[in-house]
Formats: sequence, structure tokens, C-alpha cells
Amino acid sequence: MTRDAILRAAAQEIELNGMTLFRVKRVAYAAGISVGLLYSYFDDREDLIACAISHRFREVLHGLAETFTNPLMSVKSTEDLRQALRIIIAEAQVPARTEARIQRIESMSFARHNPAASRAIAEAKKEIADLIVRRVQPLEDAHLLAEGMSAVAFARIWYALFFGQIELEGEHALSVNPDEWFLALTVLAEAAIRKEPSILVL
Repeated sequence: MTRDAILRAAAQEIELNGMTLFRVKRVAYAAGISVGLLYSYFDDREDLIACAISHRFREVLHGLAETFTNPLMSVKSTEDLRQALRIIIAEAQVPARTEARIQRIESMSFARHNPAASRAIAEAKKEIADLIVRRVQPLEDAHLLAEGMSAVAFARIWYALFFGQIELEGEHALSVNPDEWFLALTVLAEAAIRKEPSILVL
């Protein structure tokens, strides 16, 4: 509990003041403990920062995974899947999701220079990938995905779209208005769903 409180406070300190102005005293105060007690959990300032970033990365990634897989949990038919994908696509457009993706990218950038954070982030990515595949595999098992579309391929497509998406806002060659992007995602989602066989009417 104490360690988690410290990590939450440290993550907030990073978000408010950045790593250059990061102060251990403020973290300890926000967590309601002494600096001495804080250092019984972490080796030094750098260890605290690395652990806080890894902790935040895991939280962000897990939150996104839940958002984008929860609608799949009750899918029993192609129509259920169609509705679930509509929910997922709509959720992906929420500004807070974009902010979460940015935090994820910033965490990965920091991790390149910190071996402990890099290891923790790699573990978090593996953990979340396993969660996503477990949630998507039943779609393949129930034959709800388009022919040739495996659960892993389906999960990878949506992971790339919603987890790996880097901000592409502004005016440039890849600019697209929100309605056009929403429609494109809807078309892509429809292509991933198994087509029901036509019923021949005599």
C-alpha cells in the first residue's frame, strides 16, 4: 500500500514538474510519509523515477486494454461483435485515450535510457499482450472473425490502431477529419467480421 502510494505520488510529481524539477521531498509529502521511509522502498531518486514511470506505464496500458477489450467479453454472435467494435471505435476517439497514448509514448522514451524501467515496461507489454489475446481468442474459437483472420492478427491490428497510435493532429499529409477516420475504422472493423452466409430464397 505504501509503495503504491509513493509510486502514485511520484508519477504525479513527474506529470506536474517533469524529471528535471522532480523533488523527492514533494513525493514523500504527497504520499504522507517521511523521506527516510520513502528511501526504504527505493534505492535512490533515479530508482524512484524509473519505478514510477514503469508503474504509470502499466496503469495506462492496462486501462487502455480494459477499455478496448471489455466490450468483447459478452460477444456471442457476429452482430454482438459488430456492436462491440462500434463501442471500441467510439471509445478510441475520447481525448483522454489520446492523452493516455501520449503518456505511454513518453514512458517508453524515458525507458530507453534506464535499464530498470526498460525491463519493467517490457514485462508490462507482455502482460497486456497476453491479456488481449486471451480476450480475443474466443472470437476465433466461435468463428466470428473473417476467414483468414486469426485472433492474434485481429488483436494486433486493433493494438496498432489504438495503443500504438502517435498523435497525428495538425495540418500535414496524414491529416484526416474525425468523421472520415471514424468511417475508415468502421469499414475496417466490418471487414474483420465473418460474413454470414447468404440465405437462398426459393
